[in-house]
Amino acid sequence: MLTELRPILLLLLFPMAVLAQEPEPHSYHLVHYTDENGLPQNSVKFIVPDREGFLWLATENGLVRFDGGRFTTHTNTRIVYIFPGNGRKSLLAVNLNGLLFSISNGGADVRPVAPRPPGCSDYEYLVQHGVTGTFPATGLPNLYAGIVKYDYYLLPTSAHAYFLVGKDSVSFAEKGKEKYRFAWKTDSPWDFFTIGSRLYTVHKDGRLLLFRHNTPETITLSGDIPAKPLDAKQLYWNYVAEQLFIYQDDKCYYITAGQDGTLHSKLLVTGFSRRKNDIVSVFYDAEHERIFFGSRSRGLYVLTKKQFHPLVSPVDQDNVFYAQAPFGDNGIITAQGIAFDSAGNASRVPLLQNIPKGNRYSMERDRAGNFWYKHQNTIYKFNASLTKILWQRSFGDDAVTQLYLGVKDRLWVGTWKGGLYFLNLNDVSPVPLLFSNKVKDASYMLHESPDVLWVGTGKGLYRVQLSPLRIDSVPGFGQRYIRSLLIPRRGEVWITTYDEGIFLYRKGRVVQMPADRLGYLKTAHCITPDDRGFYWITTNKGLFQAARKDMLAYADGEQRYVYYHYYSKSNGMLTNEFNGGCQPCALQLQNGDISLPSLDGLLRFRPAQIRAELPDGPLIAGQAELDTQLLQTGDTIRLPNNFVRLGLQLSTPYYGDPYNLKLLYTLDEKEDEVWLPVENNGTIAFSRLHSGTYTLRIRKINGFGVNNYSEKRITLIVEAAWFETLPAMIMAGCILGLLIYIYTQLRIRHMRRKNRQLSRHVSERTAELENTLLSLQESEQQLRQQGVMQQRLITAITHDIKTPMKYLMLLSKTGNPTDKKSVAMGDALYRMYNMVDNLIQYMKMGAVRNHSFREYVDLHDLLEEKAGIFRPIAEIRSVRIENNAIRGLQVPVNRQLLSIVVNNLLDNAVKYTVEGSVHLAASYEENGTVSIRITDTGIGMRPEIREWINRCQALVADNRLPVTQNGIGLVIVVELLQQINGKLYVHANGALGTSMEILLQLD
Repeated sequence: MLTELRPILLLLLFPMAVLAQEPEPHSYHLVHYTDENGLPQNSVKFIVPDREGFLWLATENGLVRFDGGRFTTHTNTRIVYIFPGNGRKSLLAVNLNGLLFSISNGGADVRPVAPRPPGCSDYEYLVQHGVTGTFPATGLPNLYAGIVKYDYYLLPTSAHAYFLVGKDSVSFAEKGKEKYRFAWKTDSPWDFFTIGSRLYTVHKDGRLLLFRHNTPETITLSGDIPAKPLDAKQLYWNYVAEQLFIYQDDKCYYITAGQDGTLHSKLLVTGFSRRKNDIVSVFYDAEHERIFFGSRSRGLYVLTKKQFHPLVSPVDQDNVFYAQAPFGDNGIITAQGIAFDSAGNASRVPLLQNIPKGNRYSMERDRAGNFWYKHQNTIYKFNASLTKILWQRSFGDDAVTQLYLGVKDRLWVGTWKGGLYFLNLNDVSPVPLLFSNKVKDASYMLHESPDVLWVGTGKGLYRVQLSPLRIDSVPGFGQRYIRSLLIPRRGEVWITTYDEGIFLYRKGRVVQMPADRLGYLKTAHCITPDDRGFYWITTNKGLFQAARKDMLAYADGEQRYVYYHYYSKSNGMLTNEFNGGCQPCALQLQNGDISLPSLDGLLRFRPAQIRAELPDGPLIAGQAELDTQLLQTGDTIRLPNNFVRLGLQLSTPYYGDPYNLKLLYTLDEKEDEVWLPVENNGTIAFSRLHSGTYTLRIRKINGFGVNNYSEKRITLIVEAAWFETLPAMIMAGCILGLLIYIYTQLRIRHMRRKNRQLSRHVSERTAELENTLLSLQESEQQLRQQGVMQQRLITAITHDIKTPMKYLMLLSKTGNPTDKKSVAMGDALYRMYNMVDNLIQYMKMGAVRNHSFREYVDLHDLLEEKAGIFRPIAEIRSVRIENNAIRGLQVPVNRQLLSIVVNNLLDNAVKYTVEGSVHLAASYEENGTVSIRITDTGIGMRPEIREWINRCQALVADNRLPVTQNGIGLVIVVELLQQINGKLYVHANGALGTSMEILLQLD
């Protein structure tokens, strides 16, 4: 107890001024309506509520319905009276011409007047007909007091009972029979009024009298009104609403009657002059503390009691608040050093005010009552009375972003660069310990349980398991600035973000809450719960109230919207812009009060005392405007097919902030139905609907509660167009059938003509093809003959040239090996023999069609076979042929074509080598190819020939042999290698000889 009182005692002892908070100049929010913003005319003589909640105004330019946002005029002539029907079951109005209007269901219709016998005292009849001699009560002040001539003043108390005030007596009648009468002389009946079934009057001496049966009794007004004589001119009696007001010294008092007839006064408003504003009618909405004043010439005044009363320092100009902490007995201390007690009185705390301004985003009070505060890169610890710095610690060039007092006396410290630290508050000189360098720029921290800490940062959200250590980044928040956190229970985490709105993390799933109509909740700063199940959400554009159950129902898919109740400056706040980014983002005091920081003061309130004015009135569909014609709206509206525009006027009585009124509509029922907002003027418009039947569903959100809405359904029947009628469809079917028949006949004629043309064309093409076929057959016969001749030519060459030449070549070997002529002749014969053999093989290749035939060939055996052919001539030239190919190396290839290639290349190698060697090799390569290499030590190949071979692997017109090369052996080699998917590369073998490599690509 002593600890709790210490701050208060020290405040009293501090040498600082106690700044008494000035009251607001006006406790009501005033809205003034004139002919410039809705009223048809500025004389509002009667203000009467109906059963639906609408207000009806009598003006010089007609009967006007007011729903809180719009004025609807139902007639354009002067309204004389608005009065209740018999038994107050309905409302009636009479215009200057005596026309009677019946008011019900949000509308006014002309009502025929039934004749009554003369002298009838029926109130309704008297008002309608203005019977001479009896004037019915319509309220006070009586606007016609100076021009009315009367014998009796009739004041009804029920459907069949009334008081009748004469000039010298007062009587009471019930069901047409007089019950009693007593003498009472009066100069003016306008001193009389009724409340319920009792009759009152203000005596000319200022006394207030109650008539108990036939006996007047002086009564004293209790309550707020001072005890002083009354004047009947101070009375404002709303007869239809059964309300009495007394306007005294520019103060309006609301008078209510007790069960015993005594009257009690309540002060409603001060400083609103009835004379200056020329007030002639008053109505009071007690539930919402709203007063309606009707002026004779200045329109309508609506005064609504402000529910919020912000705390400001009247001396300090700096009322921009962020972090705050409890101080004293339900008091508040702000980060800039301004303290508010429970009554709202402000005082300064010099110690905090001496700290340089600029960082007010963190302030915590520990269990011992000490305060923890941060400024830029420094943490401070103050004593409970905020008179002394107990400890401070700097983080050097690293800025402290946030402080949070967690469980187990641990203070968590977020920094910009270093990461997340913590301090043990039980230590006399606590040392910041680094917890994790992965979580930087902490913006808000909150425990879900003693072992689980949630950390929001400038770019992400983290769930930190303290024991054992585990840090999880919550998906979906990687680039989002976390504004605040709320964890009402385990597994339920509410997250506010900047520019992204509100999220719920629950059951391992993230759900984004819907935004309000204009997106104010996208900049939600803080969510604060109260003890009634509501969340209070601060934004840059005002304060919202939402039911937690509604938000959970949306997250679970039980409803498609969330009702957010909006509070703005009209409810008493000095600004709509609240502050965030601080911890705590809101303060909840022990007495249940909530304090919210804003750009202009602290908004401190008790949630239980705030009345949310919900839009739960009836939904009324007014007149429909079809093009320029007005239609009465019912459950069904029939529309012509060629209409241009249909406008449907909706209304509901709601006098609170219009932002809370949510009207939606959709046409027809679909699973993926889209609900569109109704325009601010309450009109739904359609243009040119197709013929058919539509269901227009109009929905009004009534306030808090799962699926708490009202829905009205209107069937729209659009008549069929003339071409959609049955006769028109039959005629159209006949015309279509005729057109199809004509088209079919024309098409048949066209197809027949095309068939004849096609037949002639086919005959011509057939003749051409037959001629072509004969030519091809003749060409084939010629080619066969040429093939036969070629085979015979090859046979002749083999028999007549190749065989004798081979004999001569063998004969030359029997000569003297030292005889140069014999050796030269043998060499020439050998070359001629091989040239002829290559030509024959090449010609055979041209005659064979299937070059793609492949068989597995042993390369070692093939090279050895060719080497055996050339070894005799090689020995004569002192050339050694060595076969270094890998034994057993087999590849699928056309043997005949590869033999010709190897034969030609080996011939060249032996031909241009004297007293040297020729090496043959074959092996697999890494890239899936087979390499066959023929390397000699001869005179080598000219560079231009090598370049041509390496560049031109495909024979084209521009890749001819160099002019220095006259043979066709290399051309044959390159062409044959194409047939077996091979390539030839030639390189110089050092200083002597040539290295030729065949690369075969295996499939």
